[in-house]
Amino acid sequence: MARRKNRRKKEKKPSFVARMKARGRETAVLGRTLYHEPRSFPGALLKTLKRSFRTLWNARGGGLYACGFVVAFVWLEISTTVNEAMTANGVGAFLSDQLMDFVLRFTVQSIGNTVQAFLWPLLLIEYLQAWGLAVLLILYVTFPRYIKQPLSNWLFDDEPPDEEVSRESP
Repeated sequence: MARRKNRRKKEKKPSFVARMKARGRETAVLGRTLYHEPRSFPGALLKTLKRSFRTLWNARGGGLYACGFVVAFVWLEISTTVNEAMTANGVGAFLSDQLMDFVLRFTVQSIGNTVQAFLWPLLLIEYLQAWGLAVLLILYVTFPRYIKQPLSNWLFDDEPPDEEVSRESP
């Protein structure tokens, strides 16, 4: 019974609407930063992207699978955007197509990219064929020893310390 009392309660996740409002405000702040202070935009964008990567990283467990998921998802999203730009008839057509069709086509494609990113080990094997298994084995061995800690340090270097840890330490 003592174990049950010592378990931390899971924090309640904000509603979907609240999270979308926060993302909308975050995007508006990035837009204002780009317009008013263009030199500080890359830093603000990097901070926002790192927060998104941390969210994905934590949601997938923070290990090799999480890292592979994030890399695969980013790669698929970038390749989708590049493919959209390459098939457009010009810059104006690209921007108007993206703005008009963003809600439907790009969102549906992002959902497809998310599903594909879940299967990143299979994508790696499909792309590299026989070498894919060797790469997965090498990653399995090297990731926890050499890659995870530096990657975690970079992802979490600007995050405030965990309140739970500061409360528990004397």
